[in-house]
Amino acid sequence: MRARKVWLIWGVLIALGVVIWRAEVQRSNEISAMSSVRVTKRLLPTPIEEVGVVEIMVKGTMHRFERAANGQWFFHGIHDASQAGHEHGIDPAQSQTIATAMTGFGRMQYEQQIPLKAGEDEYGVTRPDIFITVYRSAADAPLARYATGSVTPDGYGRYLLPVGSAELVTVPEFHIKNLLDLIAAMKAITPAAGSAASAASADAGTQKLTTPAQPAAATSTATR
Repeated sequence: MRARKVWLIWGVLIALGVVIWRAEVQRSNEISAMSSVRVTKRLLPTPIEEVGVVEIMVKGTMHRFERAANGQWFFHGIHDASQAGHEHGIDPAQSQTIATAMTGFGRMQYEQQIPLKAGEDEYGVTRPDIFITVYRSAADAPLARYATGSVTPDGYGRYLLPVGSAELVTVPEFHIKNLLDLIAAMKAITPAAGSAASAASADAGTQKLTTPAQPAAATSTATR
């Protein structure tokens, strides 16, 4: 009788162990599935750490962010192929600001998928005001391109078309706002140096124009 109770207890313990094991396996599978969904919803085809150039065209004006050989980001401005080899001064604080924005951009995930209807553009992606191009490096072909359309009716999302896709997606609006805020911050810094350089250039030009005129005036007086 006692032996039977022992076996009964062992049987219950084994059955309970099997139930717990199955529950843990199921939970693990669910977590893996959820992780897989999160990864596949990420918009960039590669981690941001592998991206070297991000170009953002806003209403026809190109803004280029590039990663230097040492891994630091800098604002390239409008890229000129004839100046491909020129050096850039990298400010650590600015580089960190750009890196933070790019890290957020790299984590952007789509929320909804909407079939693209030929000949219709109710989402503003056919003639976008904002166009984003991503490169692995300056020498590579584009890794991905995105036509950024209108803000969603609730104001929290933005319609985005990955170029070449038959579906557009919605993404959180704050991702696009962060990029626009980054551009505004860089533009606020860059013109200051540019204006000083322009003023210096103008002063130099004025001196060059006025200097030759002085001997001519002296000659005219001597003639009289």
